[in-house]
Amino acid sequence: MRVLHLASWHPNKVHPQLGNFVRRHIEALPGAVESTVLHAWPARGGGGISSQVMEAEDGRVQTLTGYVTDFPPRRWRVQRAYNQMGGRLLKQGYRPDLIHLHIAADAAEPAVKMAAQWNVPLVVSENWTAYHPENGRSFRKKEERAVLTALSTAAMHLPVSQHLGRAMARYGPKVEQRVIPNVVASCFRPDVARRRQHGPLRLLHVSSMVDAHKNIRGMLSALARAVEGGADVVLDCYGGAGAGSNEIPEFEKLAHALGIAERVCFCGPARESQVAEAMQGADGFVLFSQYENLPCVLLEAWSCGLPVIATDVGGVAEHLMGSDTGADLGVLLKPEDEAGLTAAVSAWAQNKAGGMLPNAQAIAAYAQARFTPVAVGGAILDAYRSALA
Repeated sequence: MRVLHLASWHPNKVHPQLGNFVRRHIEALPGAVESTVLHAWPARGGGGISSQVMEAEDGRVQTLTGYVTDFPPRRWRVQRAYNQMGGRLLKQGYRPDLIHLHIAADAAEPAVKMAAQWNVPLVVSENWTAYHPENGRSFRKKEERAVLTALSTAAMHLPVSQHLGRAMARYGPKVEQRVIPNVVASCFRPDVARRRQHGPLRLLHVSSMVDAHKNIRGMLSALARAVEGGADVVLDCYGGAGAGSNEIPEFEKLAHALGIAERVCFCGPARESQVAEAMQGADGFVLFSQYENLPCVLLEAWSCGLPVIATDVGGVAEHLMGSDTGADLGVLLKPEDEAGLTAAVSAWAQNKAGGMLPNAQAIAAYAQARFTPVAVGGAILDAYRSALA
């Protein structure tokens, strides 16, 4: 099966981590799928198409990246780059069996055009929080027109959560949907030797460190009250490569003011392998967000056998409330429920002292069945076959 992927978000030379979850979806596809990826992005100097052939674990993935001049009108330039790359493939005699649009942003209209041009089905995967205007970010008019065009003409929607799927259905109410979660890399797995049986409760937080999104201040305040109540707990925070880096000095000041500076470490940005090691050595994970879709860090934490304390936003409750496997995945709180977070941390600190934290192997088994490349790649391939039937 030959699939042409148009990725509005994808790692590139300007943003090496952009849309890494999109790349993982593509690389997770079984060897029965031959993938070609088109991605365009503004860059200083711009112009030209970088052609790159990368070998995935199974099968062949060809990537074409078009860099355009980083100057208005950027959206038009990016869309033209997608059309140019599609035209290049057409001249080479390339013909896909299916078009897979990843994120209905700048690549949306070119994807619809190419699906019509080759007369093949269009499948749309989505992670974008702009579908939820309550999050403080909604579509611009041009964006929403493109989203409507892509989602209404698609053969299938592949949201990462039911919550996001309901938002997508507003633009294509009669289109079939299948929830396809993000892929977790193989380095995220339990390592019992790293986990300390004694000492303080070791909590971990990994995020952009943007307070308006992740509510770092609320998390620190709740932690301080747990410590005041006698909880023996420490917290390592990783992240802050972008806008969040400017906020970390203020978080450090707040930790000092709350009297927990010696218990909280702001470790800065980390590589994927470093995050995996930190998760393997922690007792639990905390994500006190104001909004999300289905954050990859929770899936990674579960894959390492970590229980989580997280807020009921996006698709989080679909796992924390919806597990019928018997695995204790963690605690679900309302956004901004600092008292609830304090209580959960205090209870976990007592449970660690008594050797009663949730079963790490059961949590990891839950993740293994759902978030590995084999599980996710197989689910996407099944969706392709259904769209082509």
